[in-house]
Amino acid sequence: MLWLGCTQVDTVAVRPPDAALPGADLGTDFCEGTGPLVQVGDGPRCAGQVAQTTFRYAVCTCEGWATSAPVITDAFDSTAGPYTLGEGGGSVGTNGRFDAAASAAIGGGLDVGGAALVFGAVDLEVRGRLRSAGPLTGDGALTVGGDARVDGDLRVGDLTVAGAVITPPGATVEVRGVDAAPRREMAPVDVPAPCDCAPDRLLDVAAVVDAHRTDHDDAIAGLDPRSLVALPAGTRVELDCGRYYFERVDGADLTVRARGRVAIFVAGDLALNGALGVELDAGAEVDLFVAGNVLGQARWTLGGPEDPAAVRVYVGGDGTLELAGGALFAGNVYAPRAELVTPADVEVFGSLFARRLAASGPLTVHYDRAVLRQGAACPTQATCTSCRDCGNQACLEGTCDACRTDADCCAPLLCAAGTCVPQID
Repeated sequence: MLWLGCTQVDTVAVRPPDAALPGADLGTDFCEGTGPLVQVGDGPRCAGQVAQTTFRYAVCTCEGWATSAPVITDAFDSTAGPYTLGEGGGSVGTNGRFDAAASAAIGGGLDVGGAALVFGAVDLEVRGRLRSAGPLTGDGALTVGGDARVDGDLRVGDLTVAGAVITPPGATVEVRGVDAAPRREMAPVDVPAPCDCAPDRLLDVAAVVDAHRTDHDDAIAGLDPRSLVALPAGTRVELDCGRYYFERVDGADLTVRARGRVAIFVAGDLALNGALGVELDAGAEVDLFVAGNVLGQARWTLGGPEDPAAVRVYVGGDGTLELAGGALFAGNVYAPRAELVTPADVEVFGSLFARRLAASGPLTVHYDRAVLRQGAACPTQATCTSCRDCGNQACLEGTCDACRTDADCCAPLLCAAGTCVPQID
């Protein structure tokens, strides 16, 4: 169903829920959440498998973290109830340098795989563990709820660490103010890059989109690949379960309502002058793949805070992705080649994965742990090469098995009684 304009409803077509295009790989499995979403390179993967291995951190960046406004992360589980203030979790990772000129309160762990972790005369609070692949320097107070592993010198104003401070032999630990970190250890520190940014780990969004150039359900819904070009104001598209392919999305504004499991593939840019909205019926979910850039939108209104794990946006372009202030953003964004900027106060229910974060406005991220179980209904693999093949669980000697140590789990998950679980406290 496609609605154009705001004064008249124009029913173009209603897609039968169980219909499928001849030769299309849809069927009831996809609509029930178990069938494959894409088949590119590494074989068929359903949407939940992609989501649960991609969005392990509240915020993950490939090249760096630069903030001049406060950042707060915490977490909740949308399947257990609505978000409540104060619950721990919501880890942060960066493969580059971590540079904070404003306070940061991280509800989970902090993994820095770059050359340095630096913060100014502000407070840095990490509720879980802290790991840094380079020296750590700060003029303010550092508080860590677990161990603090630093591969280099550690110099801060005040220091409070509930676990141990672990630095390599020869490194200096200098506390200029209050020292409340009595446990000190010297040992080699190894911090792997936390975010999956290596070329062989990046999801090829353009290839995913191209694979559905002819394998889609546009015709059944009364749409075609150019249906979302030059949209007038007030455009509303309602989609039943299916996979939909569009050349590009541009014009005034767009609201998409999903009535079931929906995958949208955009070959070019998503470039709107106005707002982008995604609404979900009960039990619906949306995976939006944009091969190009997301440009010019004034506001994001994606899903709702009651179920952020059900909305996933994958961006292949290398431009700037701006989260405008005042929008309701409830979903998970993957843009490993783009810079994510927050020029105003932004609150996110879900997670963010980008090449770089540049936050000049306050950023609050409420991570939804439910995304880690999105692949539960997907087919399991008989063999594995990494924890990602096992839904973030341990891969031991080529078989998905119970974890033995934290190193068996996909970071930032920790091993607890044989199961890899997120950091909460």
